[in-house]
Amino acid sequence: MQISEYTRLDAVALAAAIKRGEVTCSEVIEAAINAIELLNPQLNAVVIKNYQNARQAAASNTANGPLAGAPFLLKDVNVFTHDMPTTFSCRFFKDVKPREDSEIVKRWRNAGLIVAGKTNTPEFAEDFVCEPTFRGAAFNPWNPAVTTGGSSGGAGAAVASGMVPVAHGTDLGGSIRIPAACCGVYGLKPTTGLNPVDASHQELAGGFNSDHILTRSVRDSAAALDVTAKPIPGYRYQVSPVVSSFLDCLRQPPERLRIGVCTDTPSGQSTPLSQQAAVQVAAKLFEENGHDLREYSFPQGLDPGEWTDTLWMFDVVYELDRQIDLMGRQPEAEEMEAMTHYIREKVRSMSAMDHYHARLSAHRTSVKLMNSMAGLDLLLTPALGSDPVPVGTLDSRTAAFDYQHWAMQGYQFAPFSYICNITGQPAASLPIRLSEEESPCAIQLAGHLGADHVVLQASALIEKHCNWHTYVPPIHAAMANYPSQ
Repeated sequence: MQISEYTRLDAVALAAAIKRGEVTCSEVIEAAINAIELLNPQLNAVVIKNYQNARQAAASNTANGPLAGAPFLLKDVNVFTHDMPTTFSCRFFKDVKPREDSEIVKRWRNAGLIVAGKTNTPEFAEDFVCEPTFRGAAFNPWNPAVTTGGSSGGAGAAVASGMVPVAHGTDLGGSIRIPAACCGVYGLKPTTGLNPVDASHQELAGGFNSDHILTRSVRDSAAALDVTAKPIPGYRYQVSPVVSSFLDCLRQPPERLRIGVCTDTPSGQSTPLSQQAAVQVAAKLFEENGHDLREYSFPQGLDPGEWTDTLWMFDVVYELDRQIDLMGRQPEAEEMEAMTHYIREKVRSMSAMDHYHARLSAHRTSVKLMNSMAGLDLLLTPALGSDPVPVGTLDSRTAAFDYQHWAMQGYQFAPFSYICNITGQPAASLPIRLSEEESPCAIQLAGHLGADHVVLQASALIEKHCNWHTYVPPIHAAMANYPSQ
């Protein structure tokens, strides 16, 4: 299979071509491997390769669903696999052993997705950028001088560059949507609880986290959600889909929507003209398609407090303590980054009541925001507070790390995403290219709890008019046209 043909097709189209007998699953995975080998030296998106197992899975693949046979990459954090370690991008975990597949991984594999490896992420997915010390930074195929975004930066770079059509991301404060915005791809954070967490956790990141995928098409995201969005017996926190198929919902446009439009950040700061222009492009498209647009302002008091970060810090310490028990020793100073050292000390200093008050703060903030959206179906904002920042702007790694400075810079860069993790509502980052000379900007659409299908339908409307398939960065697998081996 020619790489140029491979990169032209999304996961649903690749699966359909395999089903029609136009190409084999093995030929598709070879095209993916060739694309990764071609571009990864430049982008450092893939940090663990799983080629032998991927080839075996492709040769024996019997699934026939809408994603069957499509190449896939997992993120090296939170989920576990029997055939690859999960190192959390931390040097202290470099010799960790693989664990049994997480439930969501089982569902992806059963759907016929072929796991070719794992993608780059900051240590413990704890940054707005993707520049880990352990394996080095991931680089943006639109411009290697600026960030891929974090924490699913490797996934964003891999999908945008054509390595794979779809890749796993986690999102506890924007970690799917921020890299999607930086890399010009689509990223949906589903309603919290719609997709399962690993069986070893009751919740992740204090209930903020949602796992899903980054894609080049809305339908790939919908098809993947059909595969994974199913309750697990015994889980205390789970959400059942309100539609029988997210993919089938895309066959119809959304009913008339009430859409709030805002270009100021939750703290009331204005955004750059490029971000505002992207919002206006989307607003005009919605208006032309009969939807009701309304001015919206965030309620006061949504600024992220220290409690916003402390809730997810407990999971980092939990995984560290587990690894310490397995290894029988404490980590050396150089085996963890500065942020992780800070997190350990911060969690040690917190009382049970500190944690309880943080959860109450999250609850109150969630109620405040969702009440402000009571008369709306969707909220349209920029996805970012600025264009992607230069590599090296945020420092969570070195002795120069300062938490307050890091948090200030990070939330200025990505002020719109974290609030949707606090509420648990679905939210997506959509690429909007303002001119052929510029990298794509991005907007965010946020909906109500459980209304993921509405976000997907609205996203498909924007996709149809903006022709995302034409968004090809300078560093892209299609630039090399040679057959798979």
